[in-house]
Amino acid sequence: MSLRTVTAFHTRTIMKEPAQATTAAKSSTKRGNILSIVVILLAFGMIGGVISAINNTPSCPDELIGSWTTSAQGYEDKVLLITREGIVFSAGEDKVEGLAVRGIQALPDESGIFYTITYGTSRSDEQVLSFHYHPRTQTITFTNQSHLVWARKTVES
Repeated sequence: MSLRTVTAFHTRTIMKEPAQATTAAKSSTKRGNILSIVVILLAFGMIGGVISAINNTPSCPDELIGSWTTSAQGYEDKVLLITREGIVFSAGEDKVEGLAVRGIQALPDESGIFYTITYGTSRSDEQVLSFHYHPRTQTITFTNQSHLVWARKTVES
């Protein structure tokens, strides 16, 4: 190889190296930009999920909000309190239990509206309360105690 050939070879090699370094830098920057976009999209997705969960908190309808009592024998000291987001069961002076409403379903039926309220402290502790609401008399009867009629006293929620 002549000196001219070696010089030409080195000139081409030297000129290619900056181009390769620039390509590597561009590739690294591109990967960094893509990673940033992915992180931003994940953050927006998480924020959207939290907002959606907050906005989907079940709320009891106005017709159910209040203190429900019955004059049936044996139930004189029992109270069912329904608020926008909770249910409180009272079975006497020292027996009170309040739980969060986790879901509510309303289906029209022949006597008014059939409500199913899911409540509890967590998903693993969920329980269900089902009853018929009678709009004409503004009373409720439970599916398992249809002979007991409960009347409402309105309270602020």
